[in-house]
Amino acid sequence: MQLDLGQKLRHLREQKGWTLAEASEHTGVSISHLSAIEKGNRPNPSFFLVAKLAQAYGVPLNYFLDPVEETPENTSSEAGVAETPAAYREIAQRLAEEHALDDPSKLLELLAQYLRDRTTKYEK
Repeated sequence: MQLDLGQKLRHLREQKGWTLAEASEHTGVSISHLSAIEKGNRPNPSFFLVAKLAQAYGVPLNYFLDPVEETPENTSSEAGVAETPAAYREIAQRLAEEHALDDPSKLLELLAQYLRDRTTKYEK
């Protein structure tokens, strides 16, 4: 059985031994919003929110997007990255190195730079 986003999130939270209140403190997301996502009442949170959750739980962003049969026991920011295309790994690495997930303007700036760089590569 594949886990949906809410199930993955709940499993990660339980794996860390966090209550919803503790998860809220770590993520900056309200308890009610986290609970609604876990229960499937808000199945499509924004990209920014998913990125924030991935950072707080120490998993790569694609962890929440890729189909997973079960949650890995030892998750890390490197887990699952090898299965993603090189372009996704590159942008994920840039965002992590610059701590851009905490700053929306920095996030947009880095994404724009990434797109400019890729355009330059294709023009060559």
